Amino acid sequence: MVIAVNEKLFVYPTDTVWGIGGNIFSKVCYEKIANIKGHAEKKPLSVIFCSIKDIRELIEFPKTYSDNWLETFFKYESTLGIPKEWSKKELPQWICEDSQFLTIRCLNSKVIKNIIDKAGGPITSTSLNFSGFPPIIDGVEARDFYENHITDEVFIENHEAPCSGRSSTIVLISEESHTIVREGQYINEIKEHLKLLST
Repeated sequence: MVIAVNEKLFVYPTDTVWGIGGNIFSKVCYEKIANIKGHAEKKPLSVIFCSIKDIRELIEFPKTYSDNWLETFFKYESTLGIPKEWSKKELPQWICEDSQFLTIRCLNSKVIKNIIDKAGGPITSTSLNFSGFPPIIDGVEARDFYENHITDEVFIENHEAPCSGRSSTIVLISEESHTIVREGQYINEIKEHLKLLST
């Protein structure tokens, strides 16, 4: 049986900034994001989940990465880059492009769960803005962007906590090491948390 993939985009709030995304297996969604943001294709996108259980359906982690470790890591406004070979399913080319990593986020949010249900699977996550401009963090600005540029898509109201306006910390990991490539608000807590992997 073939499962239909929703090709709609969703404009939605995260814990950090407003995002735009759609089903990761839809190239139509990927191309629409590139056109809306005004950047060339071949730019990898993050994938956002609403639970560790959903992440494990797609990704095979080494035993070092327990559910508890992952849940704590994602509470710190963070993004995790993992070797794309850890994916249990063949990923579309446009998700990673030339990168050897798949970057993921996890938000235990009713908003994100609802979008994933509507999209028919995990969704891409990138900031809502034109390429080269600051990410949108205000709900009124997000609504204006939507109404002026992408009314054929779906706008999700923010009934949860406001976006923090901060960039997430990005950590690339492998079985042997980790590298912090961008430091966010909770970088000290994340550095301490990463030490637990070697104990």
